Amino acid sequence: MTIRDAIEADLPAIVRIYNATVPTRMVTAELEPTTVEARLSWFREHSPEQYPFWVAESGDRVIGWLDFKKFLPRCAYRGTAEISVYVDEEFRRRGVGQRLLEHAIARAPSLGITALIGLIFGHNEPSLKLFERFGFERWAFLPGVAQLDGMERDLIVMGRHCPARSTAGAKSLVQSQTNKRVSDSLSLMHTLMQYRHESIHSQLLKIRDKYSMLHLDVLILIYHFAKIGSGDILEIGAFVGGATIAAAFGVRDSGRNKKLITIEPGGSVKHKRLGTRNILRDLERNLARQRVTEMVTIIKGRSFDAATIRAVHDTLGPDKIGLLILDADAAKRRDIECYRDKFSDDCWMVIDDYYGTDSNEKITPSRTDVDALVAAGSLEPLGFYGWSTWVGRWRRRDAGDQLV
Repeated sequence: MTIRDAIEADLPAIVRIYNATVPTRMVTAELEPTTVEARLSWFREHSPEQYPFWVAESGDRVIGWLDFKKFLPRCAYRGTAEISVYVDEEFRRRGVGQRLLEHAIARAPSLGITALIGLIFGHNEPSLKLFERFGFERWAFLPGVAQLDGMERDLIVMGRHCPARSTAGAKSLVQSQTNKRVSDSLSLMHTLMQYRHESIHSQLLKIRDKYSMLHLDVLILIYHFAKIGSGDILEIGAFVGGATIAAAFGVRDSGRNKKLITIEPGGSVKHKRLGTRNILRDLERNLARQRVTEMVTIIKGRSFDAATIRAVHDTLGPDKIGLLILDADAAKRRDIECYRDKFSDDCWMVIDDYYGTDSNEKITPSRTDVDALVAAGSLEPLGFYGWSTWVGRWRRRDAGDQLV
């Protein structure tokens, strides 16, 4: 892959890549596809010396592009530029966007640019993660400013200085991380409120009543993470399928091909509402009733058995896990250790049995395991939902990283 200045002959490929994102309602505020003719004057406004336009090329094919543009017209903002990154849908998750963004950050000072801005929808989690990976922070949150198919969507302003400004010691770093965590937690709460006005809310309410011991809010978040996440999904402890179905609905509505793997050893459970003599039989029946059987790979066995771990790895192949749903026994850390090598950076984590009464023998060891991983910097907590469910993200740590 090479990165070079774009020329007018690249414009058909640039427009094709752009138009492919319009129907997703994830990337651009445009509601209808554009044309080469309509974009010609926009393209000619760029200049290689101040506001360049680059394409990423593989062989003879343009597979992505990045452009700079004025943030605001006033002279005092001349050192700040807005950037946009678009990648051919056939070449996503191959590092194209990373290379373009890295190139932009490196070249910014030589262009006289001291700050970069990216405008990203709040539900575009992959793009937010990409920018955060390169040191961008959430500089502004504009709730409900976009109307996409009758739905209000938030806009997040991501920004960073070029070169990056050093913080005043560990205290500033901790404060920055705390502020971001609070912002992310509030964003999840806002997401839940939005879903209460959508049809999926009533669908998942029925699923909760029929097939799940989890709270409705937890099922909604599972649906949300499965819908927006870029990785595959692993569930440990399917029971009779409530969370599995919520995740399957999310994958379905994402429009993307994601693997959904669920581990269930089977057995029977006495329960006044969801009692079953044969968990696996009822799980398969419930998935069939909701027409999601073909979307789910059921692995029958205990999560920590070597055969089960091998089956999960074989099913995933080179893919990473973007969402872990953990609702089995009390050994949370054991299960996380079994599959941590397959977690993506910022993998969503939904872990049940974190809080409850002393009569529940799973609570204390579960909470101990989760708190230990949080203290080690491997888990980032983003809230507690329903009756006892911990929600957060996985934080991959390299050997040389400092845990703050």
